[in-house]
Amino acid sequence: MSALEREIIEKFNQLQPAAKQRVRALIERELASEVEPVSASAFDYDAWFRDVETLRQQIRAAHADRLPPVDVVGMLRDIR
Repeated sequence: MSALEREIIEKFNQLQPAAKQRVRALIERELASEVEPVSASAFDYDAWFRDVETLRQQIRAAHADRLPPVDVVGMLRDIR
């Protein structure tokens, strides 16, 4: 066991029980994300486009078409 591992274990043992649970949950999430990386091909573009269209309709309905048409996707690209 390395010195770093020993130090981490020592610090972990100094934590209160609630803090130990939070740290353990965080470590488990990190390990799960390493085991099951999200593939770029897993992104559902059809669902994303449906969500964008739903958002556009909600904006139009909320403002009763009083606002000029806005390219939300284009604005988001500019922000990014």
